[in-house]
Amino acid sequence: MQLDLEFVRQQFSQLNDNPEIVFASNAGGSLVCNQVNDLMDHYNRHTRVQPYSRFTPSQEAGQAMDRAKQAWADALNISLSELTMGPSTSMNTYVMAQAIGATWNEGDEIIVTNQDHEANSGSWRRKALEKGVTIKQWAVDKETGLLDPNQLFALLSSKTRWVFFTHCSNIVGTENPVADITKQIKAQSNAKVFVDAVAHAPHHIADLKQLGVDAYTFSLYKVFGPHQSILYVSQIVHAELKSQAHYFNSGHPEYDFNPAGPQHAQVAACAGVIDYFDALHQHHFGETSVSQSQKMADIHPLIQAHENDLSQPILSYLDNHSQVHLIGKTHIEDNDRAPTIAFKPLKQSSASLAASLQKAGIGTENGNFYAHRLITDLGFDADDGVVRISLLHYDRAQDVEKIILELDKALG
Repeated sequence: MQLDLEFVRQQFSQLNDNPEIVFASNAGGSLVCNQVNDLMDHYNRHTRVQPYSRFTPSQEAGQAMDRAKQAWADALNISLSELTMGPSTSMNTYVMAQAIGATWNEGDEIIVTNQDHEANSGSWRRKALEKGVTIKQWAVDKETGLLDPNQLFALLSSKTRWVFFTHCSNIVGTENPVADITKQIKAQSNAKVFVDAVAHAPHHIADLKQLGVDAYTFSLYKVFGPHQSILYVSQIVHAELKSQAHYFNSGHPEYDFNPAGPQHAQVAACAGVIDYFDALHQHHFGETSVSQSQKMADIHPLIQAHENDLSQPILSYLDNHSQVHLIGKTHIEDNDRAPTIAFKPLKQSSASLAASLQKAGIGTENGNFYAHRLITDLGFDADDGVVRISLLHYDRAQDVEKIILELDKALG
């Protein structure tokens, strides 16, 4: 079975607005599916009142929010009490740094990487410095940007409290084997695991119980949805952490790690992403009674195969070009390479090359993409950064052909 790309593209009206543009900066923010736009519009037009009161529009508003929260809990295979919807992943990690950091003592150790977006690095580092906690860095290979799990395991000790790393780097584009790494961490230490999946979730919604992590977060505005972020904290860990809510909301799972409270319309609209995945599943598999998390598992191979077909021609072109330095793996044979492809032009600035591509209708960007430490440690200027081409499953083979054609012109 192959992904029905025509059906997929019908779910994103924005693709019809600018048919000449190749959307190749999706890692910064995906297009929004029609289901999300419909729910957001309906909420704002008909139920934009304070939710959870007894009059009808308020009841409907609360029901819309509850549907979204339950749908996402089901998709991730977690309980509703383990789910928080916050305004962004950067905000979620900042709040969690306060909650987790309150349990640290001088002499404790944490492990972070230099592969992550700064959201899953800076918050933990700052809190560790404040608390007198030792920071150990699981460092990338300076040529490829990849992480070697064996180097992480050597950093573990009886003092390690938490390990923070990414499911997939927004620059390197390679999926880290989270389940295997987490299993080894827990076999060798008492450390807990926090994973940032912002660059992974657009390509695969994971079953979090299968991963075995203690906390996990990603941004829905990069997964076809509104500007919201999903945060999972296991029930066991939740009970050990300090609530960040107003004192009278302390102990309420929805508020403990979201002190500002839910953004009503955006939360309700998050159900639209699940509605899109449901439509995708039904179109390809027909009516089934499988669980929401199983639907995600069923859809994943279709998306992955299509995204692999998009990635490989670009990777091959860049790998064989003498004027660029390709970051990360050069192939997709291991099925762990997202179509998030970053490279450094060697004979012109990243900004200059990106501008040439943009002028030709390729919607791409350059910069450090908030992976400032990674770009610097790879030996590149953090301001000019790298050029990043990031695709999703609504992109087409003809988009890839145009990207390679325009790259060839721009690189000379």
